[in-house]
Amino acid sequence: MKISVIICAAGDGNRLNSANPTPKQYLVVNGKSIIEYSIDKFIELDNIENIVIAINPSHSQYALDIIKKDAYKDKVFIIHGSNTRLKSVMKGLEYLNASETTHVFIHDAARPNFSQSLPNNLIKAAEGHNGSIPIIEASNTIKQFKNEKLNTLDRSSIVESQTPQFFEFMAIYNSYRNLAKLTTSVNHVTDDAQVAELAGLRVNTFKDSKKNYKITVHDDLCRFKMESENMSSSRVGIGFDVHKFGEGHNIRIFGIDIPFNKKLVGHSDADVGLHAITDAIYGSIGSDDIGSHFNPADKRWQGADSKIFLDHSLLKLEEFGGKILNIDLVVIAEEPNINSYKNAIKKELSELLKIDESNIGLKATTTEKLGFAGRKEGIAVQTIVNISVKK
Repeated sequence: MKISVIICAAGDGNRLNSANPTPKQYLVVNGKSIIEYSIDKFIELDNIENIVIAINPSHSQYALDIIKKDAYKDKVFIIHGSNTRLKSVMKGLEYLNASETTHVFIHDAARPNFSQSLPNNLIKAAEGHNGSIPIIEASNTIKQFKNEKLNTLDRSSIVESQTPQFFEFMAIYNSYRNLAKLTTSVNHVTDDAQVAELAGLRVNTFKDSKKNYKITVHDDLCRFKMESENMSSSRVGIGFDVHKFGEGHNIRIFGIDIPFNKKLVGHSDADVGLHAITDAIYGSIGSDDIGSHFNPADKRWQGADSKIFLDHSLLKLEEFGGKILNIDLVVIAEEPNINSYKNAIKKELSELLKIDESNIGLKATTTEKLGFAGRKEGIAVQTIVNISVKK
């Protein structure tokens, strides 16, 4: 199963009536744009091949700024959508038709609050069907107003549909291609499941949460701002480590080997940078320091790659429900000069910590020839890590 995602993001959001000229899907809420909340949830799924965002061409700069994130490279693609949602979806399907996509999620950019588990629940619900959609039961009394006459409907058989909606790719693609033949009221088609219905596809449902609402009016935006603030708490950890120099030909710091006329001495590989980061992560979750987890008297860790320690701290962070938001590092040393290695270090740390390079601060300073570092006896590294923890 090769699954892709189409995110419809070509709308202007006029019903929001916001004083901010930024289209609603690109409004920043608690540190990231509304559309990124959806992208990030799909990115975290192991079975997603591609994410295609159908945008309004006039919004290109907003979208280009977003997809610069390292985590989105080779995964998130932009295409020009159209003046209607149906046409935008069709363009997304045509784009994916050249790929090996077997199944597709179709989602609205202005619906950022779906649960992380929903996509997998929809995949499971679609077994034996051509697709599946999330629904919620109607809770209010439903009225029909037609020809100036009010009529009460039986709400027990009425449900509301949401997104993302999940389909076999060729089934929904062919349904879209034949839509004009299936109905004379194309303008009255409001979601992908309706296209599937008209084509006679078998679509199952999954009962979802009312928290998966669409941001349409200003009250919806206020609600999402409030709820997203309450989705996580922030914690900080501080790490500090020192290693002295010994005879050698290079030093290892932050997982990178730097040619030098000395080496760092320690029980493990003496990677002072990774040790400081590891301790900061442990500290952010209230855990003991690196020495309590990996006893320096234990011969198993003699000469060990410090990535082992870092991986352990990241595992504990995951078990705690935490996620690194950003990290700030200060290298304190008279020598060697690491400035020419900064890009390589940030790239390595981005891969190790699974965060974007833009969320890594890296600085180097001296102690003005004071203390052990000023006497060129070793290197110290100080780290501050900021994490979010799901409530």
